[in-house]
Amino acid sequence: MKKSNDKKTLSGSRRGDLVSRLSQMSSVLSSGRWYTQEELARQFDVSLRTIRRDIDALSRYYCIEEYRRDRKIFYRIENNKFVPPELTEAELSTLVLAEEVIGESGLTAIPSPFASDFDSLMKKVKGALSEKQRIEIERLKSILSSATSPAKDFRKHKTKIDCLLKAAIQCHRVRMIYHSLSSDQETERLFDPYSIYYDPDGSTIKVIGFDHKRQDIIPFSIDHIKRLWLTRQEFQRPENFDLREFLAENCFNGIHGKPITVCLKARGVTARIFDERKFHRTQITKEKKTSNDGKLEEITIEMRVASGRGLLRFILSWGNEVEVISPTELRQQLRETCQKTLALYSVDSVNNANEIF
Repeated sequence: MKKSNDKKTLSGSRRGDLVSRLSQMSSVLSSGRWYTQEELARQFDVSLRTIRRDIDALSRYYCIEEYRRDRKIFYRIENNKFVPPELTEAELSTLVLAEEVIGESGLTAIPSPFASDFDSLMKKVKGALSEKQRIEIERLKSILSSATSPAKDFRKHKTKIDCLLKAAIQCHRVRMIYHSLSSDQETERLFDPYSIYYDPDGSTIKVIGFDHKRQDIIPFSIDHIKRLWLTRQEFQRPENFDLREFLAENCFNGIHGKPITVCLKARGVTARIFDERKFHRTQITKEKKTSNDGKLEEITIEMRVASGRGLLRFILSWGNEVEVISPTELRQQLRETCQKTLALYSVDSVNNANEIF
């Protein structure tokens, strides 16, 4: 069993380790026999201090008996009796928001193949709460909500999703026929699936992993996978692969690309928007300029984000109030894009459009 680190924070996989350990510990303590702190520490390969914290956490949900003999402390769960957790209003609000946001993100909305599983999960969670807190959840539902909404129906892709989940869990390679929108062609790919996730920018479900054709970690939209086969070939998932970290470094505004450092200058009201928003975790403010009355007029920010269409779309969406300072090649891209856009609205183009109508 992997050696734990008591100083680790309860986030990400560390949180998952804690939840798993508490679940196993509740089962052990429900066996009827008494366990000492030392026995539990050896069995779960953690410190005595961690065991004491775990017992405190479990005591919120179970009636844990305790007695001392000499210098040893013994524990067991009395008759496997479960005590419903008493959640604070803030914790209940978080639960409701999670249900709303996850539910509306597309993964668990009605058209999604995950809908029934999510509904079952929430019923179990709510079933563990007291009647008073279930009523409170329903009251909070009329107050809290999300503004996201799914744009695609993924019910017809359930078989593919199930196959990809199985392949990712078992680390089995898949073979697929994929249709690319950029080339408008179908190609056969050998692919090692690492993670499946919902992309809010494209309102789609994606699978990410190692693509043997491009020899790189690539995301694919599940609805563009035309055919899929699970092979018997096994692959080794990189131990250091973290989906959130990978997306933070290699994806911006919904589009993947190689990271570049970009410097942007915003003016007017957009400068004030840039001052209060953080578009990426690497974002820093390089310079600010204010008017005589103290109003912010210009701000220059720098951030390291994924290059490509996502970055171009982000910059263009602010119109003439955002200017690319660097890199030079990105300025050139924007110049060419703006020239092509301007050509669409030239006098001749407008006259031709009027002739059509």
